[in-house]
Amino acid sequence: MAGLSSPGLGSGLDVNSIVSQLMALEQRPITALNFKEASYQAKLTAYGSLKGALSAVQSTAKALTLEATFVGRTATVSDPSVLSASAGSTAAAGSYTVNVTQLAKYHAVRSGTNYAATTDTFTTGSLAIKVGAGATVNVTIDGTNNTLAGIRQAINDAGAGVTATIVNDGSTNRLVLTSTTPGSAGAIAVTATDSASGGTHALTGLDSAGLVQTQPADDAEFSVNGIAITRSSNTVSDVIDGVSINLIKVGSSSLTVSQNTAATTNAINSFVKTYNDAVKQLQSSSAYDAANKRASVLTGDSTVRGIGATLRGLVQGNVSGIEGGIATLSSIGIALQKDGTLVVDSSKLAAALANPAMDVAALFTSTSVGNEGIAVRFNGSLSSMLDSSGLIASRTDGITASIKDIGQRRDALSVRLLSIESRYRAQYSALDSLIAGMNQTSQYLTQQLANLPGTSSSN
Repeated sequence: MAGLSSPGLGSGLDVNSIVSQLMALEQRPITALNFKEASYQAKLTAYGSLKGALSAVQSTAKALTLEATFVGRTATVSDPSVLSASAGSTAAAGSYTVNVTQLAKYHAVRSGTNYAATTDTFTTGSLAIKVGAGATVNVTIDGTNNTLAGIRQAINDAGAGVTATIVNDGSTNRLVLTSTTPGSAGAIAVTATDSASGGTHALTGLDSAGLVQTQPADDAEFSVNGIAITRSSNTVSDVIDGVSINLIKVGSSSLTVSQNTAATTNAINSFVKTYNDAVKQLQSSSAYDAANKRASVLTGDSTVRGIGATLRGLVQGNVSGIEGGIATLSSIGIALQKDGTLVVDSSKLAAALANPAMDVAALFTSTSVGNEGIAVRFNGSLSSMLDSSGLIASRTDGITASIKDIGQRRDALSVRLLSIESRYRAQYSALDSLIAGMNQTSQYLTQQLANLPGTSSSN
């Protein structure tokens, strides 16, 4: 008897459906593994978000470990049209009266001879240009550059410490030399050597004897709290330690140097914000929704509980021996709330930063062994949590290993299921063939019995 080519065709047995339902039951272990893997992947994602939040806390805490965060200075002036100023961290707080009586000027001279055009020619030779106490620069004037325009270009190309221009006043052209160095240190001197041939105008007309001063090489003259000072530049950084002053015009202005508490306040507020973000991340990833009886992805996770406890301990830490009677964050206006986040009392913090008796910097930056500042403790503790062998890495490495193990178990089950499905199909295909054969035999016997003598198909 020939085998059936399609399962169930002769027997009425739905082999494909039976095998499919049986395999659905056999697939349950893989479904359970997939569900477990998804749970582990969700935990990895949650730990990734938590690591990012803690890294942000470490970054802002690290900024608060630096003395520079607390020693910033700001300079303010009463009349910014007279002068501007900036203060570095070494500047001492104080007030000054600055009286500007003369600004430093760039020495400028012009040719005393009138020239009809920029193409007017000169005798050849050389111009020796000296600025202040600097080296003399010789500029060669020959047949290739002995026009007024050519001489201007030759001087500029020589890098002699002056800028040469040609000014047309409407009726004549004049060569103008302007020093690039302000004050008396930038005084210009020109000596001409003339060959007495090669052009219309004498080159000696461009030496110092033939030049007319249009702006003197004045030094800046001013006083600070009544002390007379002279400088060759209008930008002065060696009069008040740590303070740079830019003189703008003649006049008087007060200058006040004070602590730049804004930078410190911003750094502290940034730390509080990142801390609160991390706390909220911890809470959202581990909270239990009692109303809906639903756990979060890290509910009950011991590592998360440990991190939360560490953070609470750090913000409640005490630093002893700080000047001004401060020892905790709360003593400068940073309080821990019931929900675990921090809140800043801006007025109290501003008062602490403005009080020279309170060493707020030491509260954060102290490096005394066993009595480290709050920021130093945070930075050290978070470094331990976040480094490649730290608490979070150990936890995520374990989760990753579990995911890898699930993948190996799933691969092994998949191979086994292929074998099981093959066996089911072979068994039910054999049953299908057997039933089909029995059906054919039954039909044959029925036909043979119906053809026996004396057998009638009617009643």
